[in-house]
Amino acid sequence: MHAGILFLISMTVLFIYGLLNKYTEIIYITVATKPHPVLTHIQDACHLQGNNVTVLGLEEDREIGWKGKGNFGIKLREVHKFLQKPELNDSDIILFSDAYDVALVGRHQEIKRRFLNFQKPIVFGAEKGCHPDKKRASEYNSLPWQEFKYLNSGLFIGRVWALRRCMVGYKYEDAEDDQRFWTTQYFKHRELIELDHHAKLFLNCAFVDQKDIDYDRNTKVLTYTKTQTHPLLIHANGKDKSFLYDIIGRWNEPKN
Repeated sequence: MHAGILFLISMTVLFIYGLLNKYTEIIYITVATKPHPVLTHIQDACHLQGNNVTVLGLEEDREIGWKGKGNFGIKLREVHKFLQKPELNDSDIILFSDAYDVALVGRHQEIKRRFLNFQKPIVFGAEKGCHPDKKRASEYNSLPWQEFKYLNSGLFIGRVWALRRCMVGYKYEDAEDDQRFWTTQYFKHRELIELDHHAKLFLNCAFVDQKDIDYDRNTKVLTYTKTQTHPLLIHANGKDKSFLYDIIGRWNEPKN
């Protein structure tokens, strides 16, 4: 009798969970303090799918990141502010990407499908180098054969409730490094955060040989040949961003 009731309850929970996931949309956000051709491409790629990307931080009108002498704290502040919106549901899925060196090459529905195949409510892209604190490399439980071992904060996706939990007690500091912040949260909340070690969703390209990245312009499918995966967002977080030309065309860097 009890076994039958338990079975019914679990099946009901699974059904409701599946229903919630079916109708949960991706909420795509980015942080940009100035217009940029790469950001325009992200917006265009979203519009072609009938979706939008919410751009946060434009009222700042100043350089962000390395050009702004490392004021990465703006990214954290804007994400934190967005997560406080009362209209967000705990089960909503937030997709975040950097704005100036990322290409979107996948559809939102496929991004959501792959995200739901991960085991944890937050997934960060992973990269080959441990930055900004190299000494923390030994704290990762990555396997020796994994190419992408370390968290990169330029691409992530997660449930609202889990992201909110990671940002409890957050206080804004302009000079704070967002990657250091999220790395600390990863070690603090291993039960919440998973890394995309195999570039199934996200490809971070620092120290990656461009010969291993194949982009088919006709099918618009990108393949990272070393893992034979087809990541849906590409982050040119290294010094050389020229391979983005193959995906979004050439652009002239805006003058300061």
